[in-house]
Amino acid sequence: MPLSEDEQRRLDEMERALQRDDPRFAAGQSIERIWRRRTVAGGAAVLTGMVLLVAGIITTQAILVLGVIVSVIGFLSMVVGAAFISRRPRG
Repeated sequence: MPLSEDEQRRLDEMERALQRDDPRFAAGQSIERIWRRRTVAGGAAVLTGMVLLVAGIITTQAILVLGVIVSVIGFLSMVVGAAFISRRPRG
């Protein structure tokens, strides 16, 4: 849902006030930086999930229940990481 003209004007005023009052803080805040961090975190979760999945498969050979649990945790980690990467902001 897009912002109304009044809401967009208020948001722009708040942004200008923040940049005027605390330029150092405002310079450190950007949506690109946040999305880059999310992508890196999601990639790390997918990679960790892959390692856990393989470790679970190997562990299943010795201890079935433990291997299945580790594999399921690895799979869920990969799903969460992929969702984290692919989710984009609305608007």
